[in-house]
Amino acid sequence: MNLVKPLLCGMMLAATFPGAHAFSQESALHWYRGNTHAHSINSDGDSAPDVVARWYREHGYQFLFITDHEYLTDPGPLNALLGAKERFLLLPGQEITQWDEDPKRPSAHVNALFIHDVIFPVGTRKCVGLGCGAIAPASTLLSETFKANIAAVLAQGGIAQVNHPNYRWSVKPEDLYDIPDGTLLEIWNGQGHINNLGGGDGNGDERPSAEGFWDILLSRGKHIWGVGSDDSHEFKEPGVSDPSGAAPGQAWIMVRAAELSPDAIRSAIERGDFYASTGITLEDYQANTKQIVIKIDSQRSGARYRTQFIGRNGQVLQESAGDSTTYSIKGVEDYVRARVTDSNGKMAWTQPVFVHRGSF
Repeated sequence: MNLVKPLLCGMMLAATFPGAHAFSQESALHWYRGNTHAHSINSDGDSAPDVVARWYREHGYQFLFITDHEYLTDPGPLNALLGAKERFLLLPGQEITQWDEDPKRPSAHVNALFIHDVIFPVGTRKCVGLGCGAIAPASTLLSETFKANIAAVLAQGGIAQVNHPNYRWSVKPEDLYDIPDGTLLEIWNGQGHINNLGGGDGNGDERPSAEGFWDILLSRGKHIWGVGSDDSHEFKEPGVSDPSGAAPGQAWIMVRAAELSPDAIRSAIERGDFYASTGITLEDYQANTKQIVIKIDSQRSGARYRTQFIGRNGQVLQESAGDSTTYSIKGVEDYVRARVTDSNGKMAWTQPVFVHRGSF
């Protein structure tokens, strides 16, 4: 694939624009496929960490975070066993498992990527099934638990990822209003019972899709990066007992970096230099102050494609068919991101291009 070359738009700082760092100095950037959410028998998965890591290595991934509940897998031994230069890399992670006494809002989970010590969430430690975490008093706002748990991730120099916002219908958009810029948001979770698409209960409780959460936050001026990930638990017979279960290989991110190393992957994720996918590969993506150009790798699938460029409040700014498309930036947009959908239901999402901050 060709390189993705977004340039700085408007008044935004380079550090908050996807891919704006040092392209003139980087002569050889590469795409790396990775998963930021997976479980092993060290929490509620069904297989040992080496089995989990081996599955991803053998299925075309270049990096993996094993994110067990309140357990941090040491990547050193697994990298000694399975790691290989420019082929596969294990990275440290944990899922912070926040429970709440309020039965209507029972959970708020955050992944802690690149940390070095286990983080325990707000409240009294509690185990639910095979997953352990902590339960906060009903008087504690869910927004406060997000702030505290994400602050703990950042204190270790990690990257925080808000997981499956519609899981058990616990999270509302306002719970995320104060999460810091640079946080990752899981806009597609590979499990089949996570309610990615949102919905209403018929009694006035309407929840946006996970992707809708993203637009709400972006429209409030937040700089949040969207990720797709597996939340995989089942490796012994994935998809056999429950086709809508927690099998691997459902969603991932494609990160562009100079090399397959912890520092390079971390830097690319921090600056939003990646896209999310459930099966679509981008051959080329370029953005500058005038236009955004997307070319889809369509040679192998034979599918047909629709690309939607999306702006403030989730408004579709432009829609086109085919494997190549261009969006001309008008200069009045707050942000522009793209969603690509194929004729088989696969999707890909690019990170937002921030044009200006005038109306935030």
